[in-house]
Amino acid sequence: MNKTAGTFFDPISKVRIHQNNYTIDQAEAANHGFDLAVKQFLSDWIEQGTVSTKSLEGEGDTEEFVEQGALRSFFKHREDAFERLLEQEHIARHLLRPIDEVYFQNDAYEPLLAQFEKRIYNIAAQREHLEVPFRYSPLSRQGTYGDTIQLTDTNGEPPREDIGVYFGTRRTDSTALTILAHQLRWEAMVPSDYELPVHVITEGYMDDSLRSVKAMTEQLNEEGATQPHCFVIQRRHAADDRHLGAALLVMNPELPSLPQRIIFCDTLNPGQRPPWWDKFKQKIDAVFPQPADQAPASDRLEDGGVKLQRLHDGVPVRHQDIDCAFYTASMCRALIQLAKADADLILNGSIEAIVSQMTARMPEYYEQPNQPKEPAEVREVNVIRRWNTGWQALKNMMQNRLTDLAAQLSVSSEQPLEFS
Repeated sequence: MNKTAGTFFDPISKVRIHQNNYTIDQAEAANHGFDLAVKQFLSDWIEQGTVSTKSLEGEGDTEEFVEQGALRSFFKHREDAFERLLEQEHIARHLLRPIDEVYFQNDAYEPLLAQFEKRIYNIAAQREHLEVPFRYSPLSRQGTYGDTIQLTDTNGEPPREDIGVYFGTRRTDSTALTILAHQLRWEAMVPSDYELPVHVITEGYMDDSLRSVKAMTEQLNEEGATQPHCFVIQRRHAADDRHLGAALLVMNPELPSLPQRIIFCDTLNPGQRPPWWDKFKQKIDAVFPQPADQAPASDRLEDGGVKLQRLHDGVPVRHQDIDCAFYTASMCRALIQLAKADADLILNGSIEAIVSQMTARMPEYYEQPNQPKEPAEVREVNVIRRWNTGWQALKNMMQNRLTDLAAQLSVSSEQPLEFS
Protein backbone atom coordinates (compact mmCIF):
# COMPACT_ATOMS: atom_id res chain seq x y z
CA MET A 1 0.00 0.00 0.00
CA ASN A 2 1.48 3.33 -1.01
CA LYS A 3 0.92 6.90 -0.03
CA THR A 4 0.01 9.51 -2.59
CA ALA A 5 0.95 13.12 -3.05
CA GLY A 6 -0.83 16.36 -3.76
CA THR A 7 -3.33 18.63 -2.09
CA PHE A 8 -5.50 15.62 -1.36
CA PHE A 9 -4.65 12.00 -0.90
CA ASP A 10 -5.89 10.76 -4.26
CA PRO A 11 -7.83 7.79 -2.90
CA ILE A 12 -7.79 5.78 -6.08
CA SER A 13 -5.73 6.52 -9.13
CA LYS A 14 -2.30 6.22 -7.53
CA VAL A 15 -2.70 3.28 -5.21
CA ARG A 16 -0.69 0.16 -5.96
CA ILE A 17 -1.88 -3.01 -4.31
CA HIS A 18 0.93 -5.09 -2.91
CA GLN A 19 2.04 -6.74 0.31
CA ASN A 20 2.75 -4.15 3.00
CA ASN A 21 6.31 -4.66 4.29
CA TYR A 22 5.80 -2.52 7.39
CA THR A 23 6.38 -4.83 10.37
CA ILE A 24 4.60 -5.16 13.68
CA ASP A 25 7.84 -4.27 15.48
CA GLN A 26 8.05 -0.99 13.56
CA ALA A 27 4.40 -0.25 14.33
CA GLU A 28 4.75 -0.99 18.04
CA ALA A 29 7.86 1.18 18.30
CA ALA A 30 6.08 4.07 16.54
CA ASN A 31 3.02 3.62 18.74
CA HIS A 32 5.15 3.60 21.90
CA GLY A 33 6.85 6.83 20.84
CA PHE A 34 3.48 8.40 20.12
CA ASP A 35 2.05 7.47 23.52
CA LEU A 36 5.11 8.97 25.22
CA ALA A 37 4.70 12.19 23.23
CA VAL A 38 1.03 12.53 24.17
CA LYS A 39 1.71 11.84 27.84
CA GLN A 40 4.51 14.40 27.86
CA PHE A 41 2.18 16.94 26.27
CA LEU A 42 -0.47 16.28 28.91
CA SER A 43 2.10 16.52 31.71
CA ASP A 44 3.28 19.88 30.37
CA TRP A 45 -0.32 21.07 30.17
CA ILE A 46 -0.91 20.16 33.81
CA GLU A 47 2.37 21.72 34.94
CA GLN A 48 1.41 25.00 33.31
CA GLY A 49 -1.05 25.33 36.18
CA THR A 50 -4.13 25.90 34.07
CA VAL A 51 -5.92 23.26 36.10
CA SER A 52 -4.94 20.78 38.78
CA THR A 53 -5.47 17.06 38.96
CA LYS A 54 -7.56 17.54 42.08
CA SER A 55 -9.89 20.06 40.50
CA LEU A 56 -10.25 17.87 37.43
CA GLU A 57 -10.76 14.37 38.66
CA GLY A 58 -10.21 14.37 42.39
CA GLU A 59 -6.80 12.72 41.94
CA GLY A 60 -3.53 14.15 43.26
CA ASP A 61 -1.13 11.81 41.46
CA THR A 62 -0.13 13.55 38.23
CA GLU A 63 1.48 10.48 36.68
CA GLU A 64 -1.58 8.34 37.34
CA PHE A 65 -3.85 11.09 36.08
CA VAL A 66 -1.88 11.39 32.83
CA GLU A 67 -2.22 7.64 32.29
CA GLN A 68 -5.96 7.75 32.87
CA GLY A 69 -8.25 10.77 32.72
CA ALA A 70 -6.01 13.62 31.60
CA LEU A 71 -6.75 13.32 27.88
CA ARG A 72 -10.52 13.39 28.36
CA SER A 73 -10.16 16.36 30.72
CA PHE A 74 -8.00 18.16 28.18
CA PHE A 75 -10.75 17.81 25.58
CA LYS A 76 -13.32 18.88 28.16
CA HIS A 77 -11.47 22.07 29.08
CA ARG A 78 -10.28 23.13 25.62
CA GLU A 79 -12.49 23.67 22.59
CA ASP A 80 -9.38 23.50 20.41
CA ALA A 81 -7.99 20.36 22.04
CA PHE A 82 -7.54 18.36 18.83
CA GLU A 83 -6.02 21.31 16.99
CA ARG A 84 -3.57 21.86 19.85
CA LEU A 85 -2.47 18.24 19.65
CA LEU A 86 -1.95 18.57 15.91
CA GLU A 87 0.36 21.53 16.52
CA GLN A 88 2.83 19.09 18.14
CA GLU A 89 5.05 17.76 15.34
CA HIS A 90 5.62 14.24 16.74
CA ILE A 91 1.91 13.79 17.43
CA ALA A 92 0.81 15.20 14.06
CA ARG A 93 3.31 13.09 12.11
CA HIS A 94 2.00 9.91 13.70
CA LEU A 95 -1.69 10.68 13.24
CA LEU A 96 -1.08 11.76 9.63
CA ARG A 97 1.20 8.86 8.72
CA PRO A 98 0.59 7.34 5.28
CA ILE A 99 -0.91 3.90 4.97
CA ASP A 100 2.42 2.24 4.18
CA GLU A 101 3.43 3.12 7.74
CA VAL A 102 0.46 1.30 9.24
CA TYR A 103 0.48 -2.35 10.32
CA PHE A 104 -2.77 -4.17 9.62
CA GLN A 105 -3.63 -7.11 11.85
CA ASN A 106 -5.18 -10.41 10.73
CA ASP A 107 -7.71 -10.82 7.96
CA ALA A 108 -9.94 -8.00 9.17
CA TYR A 109 -7.50 -5.33 7.96
CA GLU A 110 -7.50 -3.80 11.43
CA PRO A 111 -4.84 -1.07 11.86
CA LEU A 112 -2.61 -1.42 14.92
CA LEU A 113 -3.16 1.93 16.67
CA ALA A 114 -1.45 3.35 19.74
CA GLN A 115 -3.39 3.40 23.00
CA PHE A 116 -3.58 7.19 23.17
CA GLU A 117 -4.28 7.36 19.44
CA LYS A 118 -7.44 5.31 19.95
CA ARG A 119 -8.38 7.52 22.89
CA ILE A 120 -7.94 10.68 20.81
CA TYR A 121 -10.15 9.37 18.01
CA ASN A 122 -12.81 8.07 20.40
CA ILE A 123 -13.00 11.19 22.59
CA ALA A 124 -12.87 13.60 19.64
CA ALA A 125 -15.70 11.79 17.85
CA GLN A 126 -18.06 12.90 20.61
CA ARG A 127 -17.68 16.46 19.35
CA GLU A 128 -19.21 17.73 16.16
CA HIS A 129 -16.80 18.09 13.22
CA LEU A 130 -13.93 16.38 15.02
CA GLU A 131 -14.59 12.85 13.79
CA VAL A 132 -11.73 11.03 12.08
CA PRO A 133 -13.74 8.68 9.83
CA PHE A 134 -13.51 4.93 10.46
CA ARG A 135 -10.89 5.26 13.21
CA TYR A 136 -13.18 5.63 16.24
CA SER A 137 -15.38 3.16 18.07
CA PRO A 138 -19.07 3.69 18.85
CA LEU A 139 -19.74 5.39 22.19
CA SER A 140 -21.16 2.12 23.50
CA ARG A 141 -17.74 0.55 23.07
CA GLN A 142 -15.74 3.28 24.81
CA GLY A 143 -14.43 3.04 28.35
CA THR A 144 -14.13 5.77 30.99
CA TYR A 145 -10.85 7.11 29.60
CA GLY A 146 -11.70 6.72 25.93
CA ASP A 147 -10.28 3.24 25.44
CA THR A 148 -12.01 0.87 23.04
CA ILE A 149 -13.49 -1.96 25.09
CA GLN A 150 -14.92 -5.35 24.27
CA LEU A 151 -18.41 -5.64 25.66
CA THR A 152 -19.75 -8.79 27.29
CA ASP A 153 -23.31 -10.00 27.55
CA THR A 154 -25.14 -10.78 30.79
CA ASN A 155 -23.53 -14.24 30.97
CA GLY A 156 -20.04 -12.83 30.66
CA GLU A 157 -19.64 -14.15 27.12
CA PRO A 158 -18.39 -12.00 24.24
CA PRO A 159 -21.36 -10.34 22.55
CA ARG A 160 -22.40 -10.84 18.98
CA GLU A 161 -20.15 -8.91 16.60
CA ASP A 162 -21.40 -5.88 14.74
CA ILE A 163 -19.97 -3.70 11.99
CA GLY A 164 -19.01 -0.95 14.45
CA VAL A 165 -16.23 -3.15 15.84
CA TYR A 166 -13.94 -3.09 12.82
CA PHE A 167 -12.12 -0.37 10.92
CA GLY A 168 -13.04 -2.08 7.65
CA THR A 169 -16.79 -2.28 8.36
CA ARG A 170 -17.68 0.93 10.21
CA ARG A 171 -20.25 3.05 8.42
CA THR A 172 -19.32 6.17 6.51
CA ASP A 173 -20.03 9.15 8.78
CA SER A 174 -20.98 12.70 7.80
CA THR A 175 -17.35 13.86 7.85
CA ALA A 176 -16.36 11.21 5.30
CA LEU A 177 -19.35 12.01 3.09
CA THR A 178 -18.40 15.71 3.18
CA ILE A 179 -14.86 14.86 2.09
CA LEU A 180 -16.11 12.70 -0.78
CA ALA A 181 -18.56 15.43 -1.81
CA HIS A 182 -15.75 17.98 -1.86
CA GLN A 183 -13.69 15.73 -4.12
CA LEU A 184 -16.61 15.36 -6.52
CA ARG A 185 -17.11 19.11 -6.67
CA TRP A 186 -13.44 19.57 -7.52
CA GLU A 187 -13.89 17.02 -10.31
CA ALA A 188 -16.87 18.96 -11.67
CA MET A 189 -14.78 22.15 -11.78
CA VAL A 190 -12.26 20.67 -14.24
CA PRO A 191 -12.49 22.67 -17.50
CA SER A 192 -14.07 20.95 -20.48
CA ASP A 193 -14.34 21.60 -24.20
CA TYR A 194 -17.93 20.34 -24.22
CA GLU A 195 -20.81 22.60 -23.32
CA LEU A 196 -22.69 20.36 -20.91
CA PRO A 197 -22.64 22.04 -17.51
CA VAL A 198 -22.33 19.56 -14.63
CA HIS A 199 -23.70 20.09 -11.12
CA VAL A 200 -22.99 17.90 -8.08
CA ILE A 201 -25.74 17.30 -5.50
CA THR A 202 -24.81 15.72 -2.15
CA GLU A 203 -27.32 17.13 0.32
CA GLY A 204 -30.26 15.46 2.05
CA TYR A 205 -31.66 12.09 1.04
CA MET A 206 -32.32 11.05 -2.53
CA ASP A 207 -35.76 12.67 -2.70
CA ASP A 208 -34.30 15.91 -1.28
CA SER A 209 -31.66 15.79 -4.01
CA LEU A 210 -34.31 15.39 -6.69
CA ARG A 211 -36.12 18.45 -5.36
CA SER A 212 -32.83 20.38 -5.45
CA VAL A 213 -32.38 19.41 -9.10
CA LYS A 214 -35.85 20.68 -9.93
CA ALA A 215 -35.35 23.94 -8.00
CA MET A 216 -31.98 24.60 -9.65
CA THR A 217 -33.46 23.94 -13.08
CA GLU A 218 -36.33 26.35 -12.38
CA GLN A 219 -33.72 28.96 -11.45
CA LEU A 220 -31.87 28.30 -14.70
CA ASN A 221 -35.18 28.77 -16.54
CA GLU A 222 -35.67 32.14 -14.87
CA GLU A 223 -32.16 33.13 -15.94
CA GLY A 224 -32.99 32.31 -19.56
CA ALA A 225 -30.79 29.22 -19.92
CA THR A 226 -31.68 26.92 -22.80
CA GLN A 227 -28.94 24.28 -23.09
CA PRO A 228 -29.22 20.98 -21.18
CA HIS A 229 -27.60 20.66 -17.75
CA CYS A 230 -26.32 17.48 -16.14
CA PHE A 231 -26.89 16.78 -12.43
CA VAL A 232 -24.91 14.06 -10.64
CA ILE A 233 -26.17 12.92 -7.24
CA GLN A 234 -24.58 10.89 -4.45
CA ARG A 235 -26.89 10.42 -1.48
CA ARG A 236 -28.42 7.87 0.89
CA HIS A 237 -31.67 6.39 -0.34
CA ALA A 238 -33.83 7.54 2.58
CA ALA A 239 -33.90 8.10 6.34
CA ASP A 240 -34.81 4.45 6.82
CA ASP A 241 -32.31 3.16 4.23
CA ARG A 242 -28.65 3.99 4.86
CA HIS A 243 -27.47 2.55 1.55
CA LEU A 244 -25.99 5.12 -0.82
CA GLY A 245 -26.80 5.40 -4.49
CA ALA A 246 -25.70 7.52 -7.43
CA ALA A 247 -27.93 9.16 -9.99
CA LEU A 248 -27.60 11.27 -13.11
CA LEU A 249 -30.33 13.56 -14.42
CA VAL A 250 -30.26 15.55 -17.65
CA MET A 251 -32.50 18.60 -17.36
CA ASN A 252 -33.79 20.98 -20.02
CA PRO A 253 -34.08 24.42 -18.34
CA GLU A 254 -37.02 25.21 -20.61
CA LEU A 255 -38.92 22.26 -19.10
CA PRO A 256 -37.93 21.96 -15.40
CA SER A 257 -40.99 19.85 -14.58
CA LEU A 258 -39.80 16.82 -16.57
CA PRO A 259 -36.27 15.37 -16.63
CA GLN A 260 -34.88 14.70 -20.09
CA ARG A 261 -33.04 11.64 -18.80
CA ILE A 262 -32.90 9.81 -15.43
CA ILE A 263 -30.25 7.19 -14.66
CA PHE A 264 -29.94 5.53 -11.27
CA CYS A 265 -26.74 3.66 -10.46
CA ASP A 266 -26.74 1.21 -7.59
CA THR A 267 -23.77 -0.82 -6.32
CA LEU A 268 -25.79 -4.05 -6.09
CA ASN A 269 -27.12 -5.34 -9.39
CA PRO A 270 -29.03 -8.61 -8.89
CA GLY A 271 -29.34 -9.19 -12.63
CA GLN A 272 -33.07 -8.51 -12.63
CA ARG A 273 -35.35 -5.69 -11.52
CA PRO A 274 -33.51 -3.99 -8.61
CA PRO A 275 -35.24 -3.97 -5.20
CA TRP A 276 -35.15 -0.16 -5.15
CA TRP A 277 -36.87 0.22 -8.55
CA ASP A 278 -40.47 0.83 -7.42
CA LYS A 279 -39.49 3.09 -4.49
CA PHE A 280 -37.28 5.25 -6.66
CA LYS A 281 -39.99 5.56 -9.30
CA GLN A 282 -42.32 6.80 -6.55
CA LYS A 283 -39.75 9.42 -5.49
CA ILE A 284 -39.40 10.64 -9.07
CA ASP A 285 -43.14 10.97 -9.61
CA ALA A 286 -43.57 12.75 -6.28
CA VAL A 287 -41.01 15.40 -7.27
CA PHE A 288 -41.91 15.57 -10.98
CA PRO A 289 -45.69 14.97 -11.18
CA GLN A 290 -47.15 14.91 -14.67
CA PRO A 291 -50.70 15.52 -15.93
CA ALA A 292 -52.97 12.48 -15.75
CA ASP A 293 -53.14 12.18 -19.53
CA GLN A 294 -49.32 12.03 -19.89
CA ALA A 295 -46.78 9.33 -19.10
CA PRO A 296 -45.23 9.61 -15.63
CA ALA A 297 -41.72 11.00 -15.33
CA SER A 298 -40.58 7.69 -13.82
CA ASP A 299 -41.11 6.01 -17.20
CA ARG A 300 -37.81 7.64 -18.15
CA LEU A 301 -35.91 5.86 -15.37
CA GLU A 302 -32.95 3.77 -16.58
CA ASP A 303 -30.96 1.25 -14.56
CA GLY A 304 -27.26 2.06 -14.57
CA GLY A 305 -26.40 -0.25 -11.68
CA VAL A 306 -23.30 -2.40 -11.45
CA LYS A 307 -22.58 -5.67 -9.68
CA LEU A 308 -19.75 -4.46 -7.46
CA GLN A 309 -20.69 -4.53 -3.80
CA ARG A 310 -20.65 -7.98 -2.20
CA LEU A 311 -23.74 -9.39 -0.52
CA HIS A 312 -23.52 -10.35 3.17
CA ASP A 313 -25.13 -13.77 3.09
CA GLY A 314 -22.88 -16.16 4.99
CA VAL A 315 -20.08 -13.59 5.27
CA PRO A 316 -18.40 -12.99 8.68
CA VAL A 317 -19.08 -9.54 10.10
CA ARG A 318 -15.42 -8.52 9.78
CA HIS A 319 -15.57 -9.21 6.03
CA GLN A 320 -18.85 -7.48 5.22
CA ASP A 321 -18.82 -4.91 2.46
CA ILE A 322 -20.01 -1.56 3.87
CA ASP A 323 -18.29 0.56 1.25
CA CYS A 324 -21.16 1.84 -0.88
CA ALA A 325 -19.95 5.40 -0.20
CA PHE A 326 -16.69 4.74 -2.04
CA TYR A 327 -18.35 2.81 -4.86
CA THR A 328 -20.91 5.55 -5.48
CA ALA A 329 -18.25 8.28 -5.22
CA SER A 330 -16.26 6.50 -7.94
CA MET A 331 -19.39 6.11 -10.06
CA CYS A 332 -20.22 9.80 -9.68
CA ARG A 333 -16.66 10.80 -10.48
CA ALA A 334 -16.75 8.63 -13.61
CA LEU A 335 -20.09 10.09 -14.68
CA ILE A 336 -18.77 13.62 -14.23
CA GLN A 337 -15.74 12.79 -16.35
CA LEU A 338 -17.95 11.16 -18.97
CA ALA A 339 -20.29 14.15 -19.16
CA LYS A 340 -17.31 16.41 -19.74
CA ALA A 341 -15.62 14.11 -22.27
CA ASP A 342 -18.60 12.88 -24.28
CA ALA A 343 -21.72 14.97 -23.80
CA ASP A 344 -23.46 13.29 -26.74
CA LEU A 345 -23.19 9.89 -25.04
CA ILE A 346 -24.82 11.27 -21.88
CA LEU A 347 -27.54 12.98 -23.87
CA ASN A 348 -28.28 10.30 -26.48
CA GLY A 349 -26.25 7.15 -25.86
CA SER A 350 -27.62 3.81 -24.74
CA ILE A 351 -27.58 2.94 -21.05
CA GLU A 352 -25.33 -0.03 -21.82
CA ALA A 353 -22.76 2.23 -23.46
CA ILE A 354 -22.89 4.69 -20.58
CA VAL A 355 -22.35 1.96 -17.96
CA SER A 356 -19.49 0.50 -19.98
CA GLN A 357 -17.77 3.87 -20.27
CA MET A 358 -18.47 4.64 -16.60
CA THR A 359 -16.73 1.44 -15.46
CA ALA A 360 -13.84 2.17 -17.84
CA ARG A 361 -13.24 5.28 -15.74
CA MET A 362 -13.17 3.30 -12.47
CA PRO A 363 -9.72 1.63 -12.64
CA GLU A 364 -9.64 1.24 -8.87
CA TYR A 365 -12.43 -1.33 -9.14
CA TYR A 366 -12.40 -2.55 -12.76
CA GLU A 367 -9.74 -4.37 -14.75
CA GLN A 368 -11.47 -3.19 -17.92
CA PRO A 369 -14.97 -2.01 -18.84
CA ASN A 370 -17.62 -4.14 -17.14
CA GLN A 371 -15.02 -6.49 -15.63
CA PRO A 372 -14.58 -5.88 -11.88
CA LYS A 373 -11.39 -6.81 -10.06
CA GLU A 374 -11.20 -9.72 -7.67
CA PRO A 375 -13.03 -9.10 -4.35
CA ALA A 376 -9.77 -9.23 -2.35
CA GLU A 377 -8.27 -6.44 -4.47
CA VAL A 378 -11.44 -4.37 -4.22
CA ARG A 379 -11.42 -4.78 -0.46
CA GLU A 380 -7.82 -3.59 -0.16
CA VAL A 381 -8.62 -0.53 -2.26
CA ASN A 382 -11.45 0.26 0.16
CA VAL A 383 -9.13 -0.13 3.17
CA ILE A 384 -6.74 2.34 1.53
CA ARG A 385 -9.60 4.76 0.90
CA ARG A 386 -10.81 4.45 4.49
CA TRP A 387 -7.37 5.30 5.87
CA ASN A 388 -6.82 8.16 3.42
CA THR A 389 -10.24 9.64 4.20
CA GLY A 390 -9.23 9.86 7.86
CA TRP A 391 -5.96 11.43 6.75
CA GLN A 392 -7.90 14.08 4.83
CA ALA A 393 -10.11 14.80 7.86
CA LEU A 394 -7.01 15.42 9.99
CA LYS A 395 -5.45 17.60 7.31
CA ASN A 396 -8.65 19.64 7.12
CA MET A 397 -8.49 20.25 10.88
CA MET A 398 -4.95 21.57 10.54
CA GLN A 399 -5.91 23.82 7.64
CA ASN A 400 -8.94 25.15 9.54
CA ARG A 401 -6.68 25.95 12.49
CA LEU A 402 -4.30 27.88 10.23
CA THR A 403 -7.23 29.72 8.66
CA ASP A 404 -8.52 30.76 12.09
CA LEU A 405 -5.07 31.97 13.14
CA ALA A 406 -4.66 33.88 9.88
CA ALA A 407 -8.05 35.54 10.42
CA GLN A 408 -7.03 36.58 13.93
CA LEU A 409 -3.76 38.03 12.65
CA SER A 410 -5.63 39.86 9.91
CA VAL A 411 -7.98 41.46 12.44
CA SER A 412 -5.12 42.52 14.69
CA SER A 413 -3.16 44.00 11.76
CA GLU A 414 -6.12 46.19 10.83
CA GLN A 415 -6.31 47.74 14.30
CA PRO A 416 -4.64 51.18 14.55
CA LEU A 417 -1.25 51.32 16.19
CA GLU A 418 -1.02 53.12 19.50
CA PHE A 419 2.10 54.98 20.55
CA SER A 420 2.92 56.00 24.08
